[in-house]
Amino acid sequence: MSFANHSQGPLDISQDARYQPVPPSSASVTFPPEVTSPRPWQQNDKGPLSTPDLKTEEQHAKWSFRKMSVVSVYRPPDLKRFSWAWWKYHMQVQLSGKRLPRLIYIVCGLFLLILWLGIAIGFAAGLFNDERNNRVINSGWSKPSRPFDRNGPLFFMAGQISAFDPSTRSLSVGWSAFVAQGPLPQLGEIWNNQVSVDTLGNQPIAIYRDTIARPDQELIANGSNSDPPPFRLVAPAIKPVGFLGISDVDHIDLDVGLGQKSPSIGLQPELGYPLDVFQGSITFVAANNATIERTGRLGSAVMPIYGALFTDSILNFKVRTSTNVTCLDPDAKGCEITITFWVERTNLVKFCVFVVFVINWIITIAIFLVTGEALLLNRQTILEGTDILAICFTALFALPSVRSLLPGVPVQYGCFLDILGILPNVIIVTLCTAFFTNSRLRMRGRKAAEDAAKAAAEGKGA
Repeated sequence: MSFANHSQGPLDISQDARYQPVPPSSASVTFPPEVTSPRPWQQNDKGPLSTPDLKTEEQHAKWSFRKMSVVSVYRPPDLKRFSWAWWKYHMQVQLSGKRLPRLIYIVCGLFLLILWLGIAIGFAAGLFNDERNNRVINSGWSKPSRPFDRNGPLFFMAGQISAFDPSTRSLSVGWSAFVAQGPLPQLGEIWNNQVSVDTLGNQPIAIYRDTIARPDQELIANGSNSDPPPFRLVAPAIKPVGFLGISDVDHIDLDVGLGQKSPSIGLQPELGYPLDVFQGSITFVAANNATIERTGRLGSAVMPIYGALFTDSILNFKVRTSTNVTCLDPDAKGCEITITFWVERTNLVKFCVFVVFVINWIITIAIFLVTGEALLLNRQTILEGTDILAICFTALFALPSVRSLLPGVPVQYGCFLDILGILPNVIIVTLCTAFFTNSRLRMRGRKAAEDAAKAAAEGKGA
């Protein structure tokens, strides 16, 4: 149809197929609940409608939603604004013809949400299992030991893990006395057998750190033949770090220094973040302080520590322990307890870092490919406008800032994550931004020259 004669009078569209009514077979008429008349363009609850364009049921069927193929541009009946029928009508208009795509992305979103919750719950369950293992007597110790068949109170060291500073490599643990009524199984949980510290006689127990005890040769020479033999500190003049056994609230706060577990560069502390592993140990010797004061022999009257158990956890870190009690080993030469600690990042931290690493490289590679397409293959449409520059500048500032969101990331810059997943990305995006900026400036200058030449040519022609 031509519009050349439009100025001569109104158009006659009665013969144009594009403006013919929709056949009744292609749509079915549905009416809102407020409309009682079968012809809503003639009558509704507010009276006649001034809708001269709607003349037939077939035309009005274009806003039906059961078999709608084309979204109607006609207005619906005069429904009350923000009523239930009004909301229902506009909702159906938005959903008609696009239900499957919306269903797909809604299902995908729910799937990703459920997947993330499942991963988080799985990691939390693993952390709970590690903490539960630390609550077991002599966790991680596989050497044979004497069974805890002694009838009477048994003295244990109970540690509460409170904090860990990866920059100083210091693990803070609060120590207290844990007394259980024997006999006990060799390994297992003993919390149901806990008794008060008063069962030890309210006598202070001196706790010595990072020292060992050996058989007391002086008492053995004087005819002592007890089993096990009496022990004494190899450095009797050393001072105790504290006293336990006086009451149930006795507490000693100590820091355990940790170092690297393996010379492997990927496991070194902080450098191998998030795969780094810290390792350290502490040794305790307990002695009856009342006997020391009565006899005047420093470092004597060593008493056995039957084991150690731990409680609590640290955010973003997993702590594992292994205990070696020589007092329970008949082949050992001393009587001390050595506790080894391993501290590493939780699986949730490793997963988050891996996801950020992959996403950073996906964004970087995408920007690099777009830069190559625009500059090397002369795709000038990419350079038009400022969209690509906005993307480059956004990525340039977003990539480094993502590092601060990672859990437990080292304060100092220079770990493997920075070298492999932050620094090269920033360099590549910076170069791409510079190339795009230079190309935009050159295009602007070329366009200005072309406009000037065109204006000069038009001036000469005039």
